[in-house]
Amino acid sequence: MTSSPSGQATSRPHTLLTALLALFLVLLLAFFVLFTNQVANGATQLSEGAQRASTGAGDLEAGATKAKEGADKVAAGSEKVDTGANTLAKGIASAKTGVVSLKEGATTLDEGALKLLTGAEAANTGANKLAAGATTANNGAGQLVTGANSAAEGANQLAAGATNARVGSDTLAAGANKLYTEMKPLAEGAPGLAAGAQKVASGIAVAAPGAAALSGGIQKVNGGINGIQDGQTESVATQIRKDLSVYGPTGESAGSAELELLAEYQSPLIPGAREGILKAAAKLEGLERLIASIDLGLQGIDPVTGASYTGLMDGSQQLSAGLAALNDPAAAPTLAAGAQTAAAGIEQLYAGAGTLSAGATELNTGLKTLEVGAGTLAAGNNKLATGAGSLASGISTLEAGAYSLADGNYKIYDGTISLAEGTNKLATGAGTLDEGVVKLDDGGKTLTAGTADLKKGASELADGNTKLADGSTTLASGNGEISAGADSMMERTSAMTPGEIMTSPKVLAVLIPLILLLVPIAMLLSGRARRNQH
Repeated sequence: MTSSPSGQATSRPHTLLTALLALFLVLLLAFFVLFTNQVANGATQLSEGAQRASTGAGDLEAGATKAKEGADKVAAGSEKVDTGANTLAKGIASAKTGVVSLKEGATTLDEGALKLLTGAEAANTGANKLAAGATTANNGAGQLVTGANSAAEGANQLAAGATNARVGSDTLAAGANKLYTEMKPLAEGAPGLAAGAQKVASGIAVAAPGAAALSGGIQKVNGGINGIQDGQTESVATQIRKDLSVYGPTGESAGSAELELLAEYQSPLIPGAREGILKAAAKLEGLERLIASIDLGLQGIDPVTGASYTGLMDGSQQLSAGLAALNDPAAAPTLAAGAQTAAAGIEQLYAGAGTLSAGATELNTGLKTLEVGAGTLAAGNNKLATGAGSLASGISTLEAGAYSLADGNYKIYDGTISLAEGTNKLATGAGTLDEGVVKLDDGGKTLTAGTADLKKGASELADGNTKLADGSTTLASGNGEISAGADSMMERTSAMTPGEIMTSPKVLAVLIPLILLLVPIAMLLSGRARRNQH
């Protein structure tokens, strides 16, 4: 089935109308959204501008207030400037009078400076002479100190020597007294010494042969111990050394140990043999120890430490030789005769010791007196040296002060020259100051006139600033109202999103065209349905 030409002609106007309505709807919707966005942006900009204007108006108001305060201060300051200008004018008048007095004083000062210069020159000359004299005195004081120190040193040495001599005298006196006292027994025993020396000579004559016999016997004992006997290949000492563990009174005998072992084996065989063998073993060990001890004593060897000393063999030989020498007719008999002579000499020595003791006592008394005098002399010289040192120190200080005085006077002299030059310049400057005060007076008058104008201008500035402050207050109030209105407008014309459009009452402006668009669409659809039926 095909559609008729009349049906196609009928649907075309409907399609065209539908397209136009859809296009109108799209344009209406775009215009609505665009318009609301532009209005919202404008309201935002208006609100921001109003806020800035309000802030600027507030700043302007604050600045106007400060300007008003500054103007008031300027007015007050101008009043003070005017008062100061008047005071300055009065001061200038006083200064003019003072400048005249200053010129007169400068002239007088210049004349006094010249007189001071003359006096300073004379003082400088005197200070130089004083310094030269102080130097000469200081040199003399140095020589005095040297001499005083030398004298003090000599006095100290004299005192020390006197003390040493006195100490030696004390020792000499004490020694002489002691010698005299201790020689009394010697003097009393001298006769006995002579008799004893005679008896010693007689005893030596008897002891010398016995000492020779003793030495010979000890030599035989040593030969029996250390010599090789008939039928033997070694000496007794060598055999015992081999048998004892330690050659001495504490050594243990190997032969004795063998006998003790033998006693243990023989005891069952021979009744009583064990005890006999053990006694023999003990005797053998004791005999070996005895012989070793005798040998060590003969040789002069300590059995414990092994140290050497003069043994019996060497000692007996020395004793025999010594007694033989004493027994010589030129020895003991001569000693006896000398003892007699010594006894007589001791008696004379005892008498001399008494004389020495008395003289030493007198010497000691004199040295004590000398020691006291030397000490007094040393003390006086030390004080002299101390005083000389103080004098030298004082003169040295005087010299330094004199030179400082000379230097100070020179500086005063030099300063007076500068002072004279300065007073001359001061007189010149006083004249210049007089001219400047005249000019200052003229300037003060000009300043007084200017301050009157300044007061007037400050008053006008204060009035203008007052009006400016009032106007800025009014401007700030108006800008506040504009800002509030802009905020209200911005709230009513905010741009809406598609979601806000669907939920806002303003959506009717869109829904009504859509409803109208549905009518031709429905008519178009129904026409097509009818065409399809035909």
